[in-house]
Amino acid sequence: MVMLQMASSYWISQCIYAAAKLGIADFLKAGEKSCDELATLTQSDASSLYRLLRALASVGVFAETEPRQFGLTPFAHCLRSDVPESIRGASIMMGDREHYNSWGNILHSIQTGESGFENLALHNRKMN
Repeated sequence: MVMLQMASSYWISQCIYAAAKLGIADFLKAGEKSCDELATLTQSDASSLYRLLRALASVGVFAETEPRQFGLTPFAHCLRSDVPESIRGASIMMGDREHYNSWGNILHSIQTGESGFENLALHNRKMN
């Protein structure tokens, strides 16, 4: 079970990326909000956002205090843009397409010794 959790951990990192990109923690800094309010604020689909927030609540990033109502946890404070220890920018960078796809190309890097970032850039130039 632990190995399965490790193998699927990128799901959580991508959820953190999405929450950071949408600014969820910033919207919650003044207090709890309903999923519908957050969906309006982030211009997101409420059902999809609810699944994202429940997934993050299951690992302690946000707290579902009542059905479809969410608040911050100590982990979520790190995703706020206005705190000194914020990792919002780093979370967005690590989850962004270029960074994420380069890590998805790790097998190529291990087999060839080439940089995954450079290989992806070369591939993208060929596609354009």
